[in-house]
Amino acid sequence: MHFVLQRSAKARRTQSGFSLMELLITIAIMGVISTIGVGAFGGARQGAEDQKDKRNAQEIASMAAVANAAGAPFVVPGDEKASIENLRIGSAPSRGAFKGRLFKLSNMSEFDIKGAMRFLAMNDNEIQYRLDGSGSP
Repeated sequence: MHFVLQRSAKARRTQSGFSLMELLITIAIMGVISTIGVGAFGGARQGAEDQKDKRNAQEIASMAAVANAAGAPFVVPGDEKASIENLRIGSAPSRGAFKGRLFKLSNMSEFDIKGAMRFLAMNDNEIQYRLDGSGSP
């Protein structure tokens, strides 16, 4: 009987597994790594949002230039937001080579336009793209 007890105690010592301290240290290290990862992901997300807003601003400025050249009456003097809203709804010239052609921003939501306005400015009743984000708030 004494031999059996010694053997079971020895078997317990050789069993594989992690101690409570090892598990706690592992969990703490994983927590630190995940905190760093979330912080890095947040910066990347903001960068992606800025790129999307810049792309939308370029699309708005391009459509505004083409519509303006075609004679589409979308500009509200001094009101950048109203002019962009007219482009979102669509505007068609009443005369000239593009008479009746609708100039309209495709699939751009109010939220997209608001973000893009950071990179747009109205100058002499023309909507212009500003790379530095110094446009209207």
